[in-house]
Amino acid sequence: MLHLETPYSRVAFFNPDHCAVEHKDQSINAIIAERQQQLDTVLYEISHLETIMDGIQNLRQHLVEKKNKIIGSINSHERLKSVMWRLPTEILSQIFISCLPEDKYLSPASRLAPLLLTRICRRWREVAVGMPSLWCRLRLAVEHNDWQKRALCYDSWLKRTSGHPISLALRCYDNWSPLARSLLQPYIHQISSLDIDFQRMEQPECVFKDFSVLQELIIPNHITFKLLSSFAPIWAHLTKVEISIDKQDAFIRLLRLCPNLLSLTNHMAFFQQKSLKPFTHAKLETLRLYGNPWISRNPLWGMFSTLSLPNLRVLDVWNISRWPHEEFKTFLARSACPLESLVFGGIVITTVDQQVEYVALIPFLKVVVRNPIRTAICY
Repeated sequence: MLHLETPYSRVAFFNPDHCAVEHKDQSINAIIAERQQQLDTVLYEISHLETIMDGIQNLRQHLVEKKNKIIGSINSHERLKSVMWRLPTEILSQIFISCLPEDKYLSPASRLAPLLLTRICRRWREVAVGMPSLWCRLRLAVEHNDWQKRALCYDSWLKRTSGHPISLALRCYDNWSPLARSLLQPYIHQISSLDIDFQRMEQPECVFKDFSVLQELIIPNHITFKLLSSFAPIWAHLTKVEISIDKQDAFIRLLRLCPNLLSLTNHMAFFQQKSLKPFTHAKLETLRLYGNPWISRNPLWGMFSTLSLPNLRVLDVWNISRWPHEEFKTFLARSACPLESLVFGGIVITTVDQQVEYVALIPFLKVVVRNPIRTAICY
């Protein structure tokens, strides 16, 4: 507690003039100086306290604004939840489909659709689980590491397809049997599209014997003629194939094995070039050929002399170096195909005059030349 009483306080109170006249002791000046210091201290403390109070007030204002924003966010999401809850299942289903990643095959991930959609609320989960279209694309990795846990996840995913066609990317980092076979057996007759890398499989030919409804097959591994023949049971049903074959006779053999094929993509080198018997494939509409100019500079020599494709509409050739112009013209005349698009990509040696000749043979043909420098179109 602050004490301000002095021997002069009463005198100064009852007779100020007497105090001023009779008491000229220097101690009064000392008292006044001390009081001034005390006053300065109190004024500083008041200023410091006001600064603290201003800071508290600013902090309070900031917290109030933050509170209001949080309340606004809660209210907006409550309204959104209310709107989403009232949406018809058909509209909600379309929204869910739009939420799916754009990847051709989906990997189970809790933070991505479709699994994420099952974690929002009960109705969303019911709708998502009841939509087979959300679950019909799957990337499945076969390996012993933590397989039981992942197998349960894959099985739960596949059950939600409810008998609908499945597009499956299968990566076998361990032997195919018995891991993947036991998992996929209940769904084997649903798999209509298969992208399979069987580099580490001991007997890859055993994989395909059960895929009775397969229509699309993608094999990134190199395929030999012998291995190609061992897959024979599945070829007849296929309508789309992407494969890597480096011999022309194996390529023609593949076409013979696939009478219903509509689209074929081949990553090839065609080391072996020999005379082959003529062959006509009546249904093939799209043919894409990807070569390697550093390995084989004339991979298509003789192929267009062998083939006739009367239903061909799209032909893409990439990095095949030398282009067999005269042979290709003969092919067009012999096939009499309704070719609509001819694309030369990467390293392909062709001229504008040659492209004009193709358009003269097929008036509605569009010829496109794509390379790292320019893209040219000829009608």
